[in-house]
Amino acid sequence: MSTSKASELTCDVIFDGDLSIWQRRQGYRFGLDALLLATDLPPIAEDATVVDLGAGQGVVALTIAHQHPQMKVVAVERQDSLLELLQKNITENGLDNVEIVAGDLREHRTLLTPHSADLVLCNPPYYPTGQRRPSPVRERAEARHEIHGALSDFVTASAYVLDQRGWLQMYTPPIRMMDGLDAARTTDMQAASLRFYHTDRDSDAYLIEYRFRRGGVPDFAIRPPLYIYQSQGLYSPEVANRIGRERR
Repeated sequence: MSTSKASELTCDVIFDGDLSIWQRRQGYRFGLDALLLATDLPPIAEDATVVDLGAGQGVVALTIAHQHPQMKVVAVERQDSLLELLQKNITENGLDNVEIVAGDLREHRTLLTPHSADLVLCNPPYYPTGQRRPSPVRERAEARHEIHGALSDFVTASAYVLDQRGWLQMYTPPIRMMDGLDAARTTDMQAASLRFYHTDRDSDAYLIEYRFRRGGVPDFAIRPPLYIYQSQGLYSPEVANRIGRERR
């Protein structure tokens, strides 16, 4: 990476310095939700295969790989600029259990191996094309708007790559809840649980966590809500425990 390109980057240290994540100052930048997605997993084996669809610069994939070194993590990304950062982050953190798959997840039949994953994690674009004005920054626009893949494409690719009894865990904003459930109904995955994320106890939910399981589940649960903050600037005990930090 050239000196001029390096000056466009920041290095964010997470989990008490255990992981360093390079990302662009003006590009797509991970947030708290990505760390939460990677730190509360469905029940899977310690040697499971995990696929991260739309891996970006790799914060979800690298968190899994670091915290579960026996797991194999497959990071799928299509943007060249993010693939460059993904490779840099894997190399600089010395993680040899992460495999990069470069390509468009809509081409999952040629890109991915069917029935090969125990868990898929993804945070699909929140907004359909034409809804809200996209960022002028390409990395951000493509991460937040369905420019190169709709919510249903992420769910379809997940069903293809998951083994029987495998899990899909993903997020959408509440306005997309029916879209998320409807997308799963076109596959052989069944909803196992929903969990609503709130900024604090006085706020409406801003995010929904879904867990689907391929091949059906015996029951369905609404999990207890997750509150991000317990007071101004102070994370709730669960969030603090999961990300290793008490304050914002």
